[in-house]
This record gives sequence, C-alpha cells and structure tokens, in this order.
Amino acid sequence: MGRVAGHRGCRGELTVRVLVGEARRWGEVRQVWIANPVSGVEHGYEVEHARTYRDRLVLKLRGVDDGDRAARLRGGSVTVSEENAPALAEGEFYGAQLVGLRVLDENDRVLGRIVDVVPTGGADLLRVVGEAEGGDELLVPLAREHVLEIDVDAGRVRVRLPVGLRDLNRHDR
Repeated sequence: MGRVAGHRGCRGELTVRVLVGEARRWGEVRQVWIANPVSGVEHGYEVEHARTYRDRLVLKLRGVDDGDRAARLRGGSVTVSEENAPALAEGEFYGAQLVGLRVLDENDRVLGRIVDVVPTGGADLLRVVGEAEGGDELLVPLAREHVLEIDVDAGRVRVRLPVGLRDLNRHDR
C-alpha cells in the first residue's frame, strides 16, 4: 500500500505515502500491517479512522496514541491483505500480484521472474531476475511502451526492453 512518511500532531496519526493509486482510494481500509523500519518485523493494527491530506493518507491506529510511538514507525512499509485492498480499475495491478510472474520478451524468450516492484518518482521498475543460478538482473520500466502485456492468470508479463538495457547489467565487463 505504501510507506509511513511521518506523523501529525500529538495523538499519533501517521501519514502514509501511498504507492498504488490515489490516497483517497484507501480511505475505507480497516486493518493494516506495518513493518518496523529497523527490524522488519510486521505488526497488525486496527485503523480507528482514515482521511486524506493533500497526497497522503492519514491513519489513526489503535495502540498508536502519541507522537513518539508514531515517529518510531516512520519509514515502515504499510501493507493490507488482498481482501482489504480497494478494487482496481481494469489494467491496474498491485505490486504483489506481479511478483513471481515470468517475464518474456517480444520473441517469447524467458528473461526471468519479477522479484520486486521498485517505486520511483516516475514509472515504477520491475526487478526481474534470471531463473538460472546467478541469473542477470534487469530493471524494466513499468510503462506502456515497455510492458506489452500483463496476464496474471497465465503467470506472465511480456515486455519490450529499452535499447541497451541488457548491456547495463552484463557481468563480464
């Protein structure tokens, strides 16, 4: 869903930078999981209330009742279960739906599997790792000109690699 960007006020409200869709889309979420930014350990929280402020989602979580407790969560990743995630429009996908899919190029050559979706200031990147041991890693822009097809049911993504992308990751230089 996003990442804890900071907190507001002394009651422990968290501001969340949403990574998928607009913040207002997440206003009905009732439970979240937040990974501790230091240990990575996840903890579930009931959402007492949610609202948007500018481009952020503001969450008041049960048990996070002051600014100090909220500040300790800054930088933590925020996730929700699939059944609590808002519906997406046709052609939109959550990053978790893409992880594990096989990636093929235009000529049906297997490039590897998606191991992560990396958010950026622009188009997100599909982190693709070759299936062979020590397989090459590619960062493919998640943009229409490069991602030709996403078929979650078939378990595949078809891409057109940007010119020169494979050469950026060669290990024999």
